[in-house]
Amino acid sequence: MRNRQQTARILGWAGVVPFAAWALVAWTGAPGWLIDLLVGYGVLILAFMGGTLWAAAVEYPERTEAPLVASILIVLAALPAFVLPQVSAALLLAVLFALHWSAEYVWVRKSQAGWYRRMRLGISATVISLLVIVFLIRLGQG
Repeated sequence: MRNRQQTARILGWAGVVPFAAWALVAWTGAPGWLIDLLVGYGVLILAFMGGTLWAAAVEYPERTEAPLVASILIVLAALPAFVLPQVSAALLLAVLFALHWSAEYVWVRKSQAGWYRRMRLGISATVISLLVIVFLIRLGQG
């Protein structure tokens, strides 16, 4: 039987697969609807990850409210990705995932378990790298 840590790792890394698929289809070509789905997935995951900032801010009310505001601003900043060309959407999402990770590092890192922090760093670095790869591929095809 798996414990929550193992399940979180499996689900977290499985969530990277669509970003890897995006890099693959950026290189090989894909119908527009598939790219739209992958961009939407990126925005959705970014919104989902905002919950880490909220959870810590709610759990520790004596700390700054900045994580609450940052999580909303990051998601609002991601909305243009839906209408931008793929090259721009990938770059925008890469920057926003990096900002989200930075916000987590600054405001909630100390309240997260060590295994979770390491997992998030690995997943975030991988997702950001894949989005930069998409950006570079599309820029080169441009």
